[in-house]
Amino acid sequence: MGRCLALSAGLSIVIAYLFYESVAGFLVVLLVFPASLARRKHSGCRKQQRELKQQFKECIRVLTASLYAGYSVENAFQAAQAELEQLLGEQGDMCRELRQMNGQIKLNIPVENLIENLAWRSGVEEIFTFGQVFAYAKHNGSNFTRILKDASERIGEKLELEREVQTMIAAKQLEQRIMNLIPLGILLFVRLTNPGFLDVMYATWLGRGMMSVCLALYGGAFLLAERIVDIKV
Repeated sequence: MGRCLALSAGLSIVIAYLFYESVAGFLVVLLVFPASLARRKHSGCRKQQRELKQQFKECIRVLTASLYAGYSVENAFQAAQAELEQLLGEQGDMCRELRQMNGQIKLNIPVENLIENLAWRSGVEEIFTFGQVFAYAKHNGSNFTRILKDASERIGEKLELEREVQTMIAAKQLEQRIMNLIPLGILLFVRLTNPGFLDVMYATWLGRGMMSVCLALYGGAFLLAERIVDIKV
């Protein structure tokens, strides 16, 4: 929250200076801060989901291996918790979820219900898909372990593809962030190298209106660029 407020205040100062040359322009922070906070929250949520996906991939790998070794479903979840705690530490997101799930399994709550609940809370499509396959295989599948193994392989392939795509577009995302700064850099360069050149844009209502339009176009271009590089697999 504090970091987001500091970034919003800094950006508002830049906007007030470059687009309005007025202290009153700093009031744009009232618009920038909520948008920045929402963007940061969305970004943090997406990052947490990506981490949970990778941890879930490891979880179902251990589950299927344990089931192939002859473990019951309940014992397979216990084994998954123990191995992930060694791999990720007890504070890993998936480790906390498994501890909670194993506690509820002991209360005879159906495993498929627990997986579905985790899918809805996390918003991770892969967990929801696995939950559906798990429920079907448990109640209708003649080869429960084989069905889960095939499902885990498909999910693993999708997550690996997503990781490769994220690696490929990382450079483009960096380029996009640099391009977002170029208009502000050009405006700052003009102001510093040609004092008074843009005075008409700050001294009249027409000029301020034009600068407001430019700011709105810049904001729209920024959001469009964010959507272009936000590729979902």
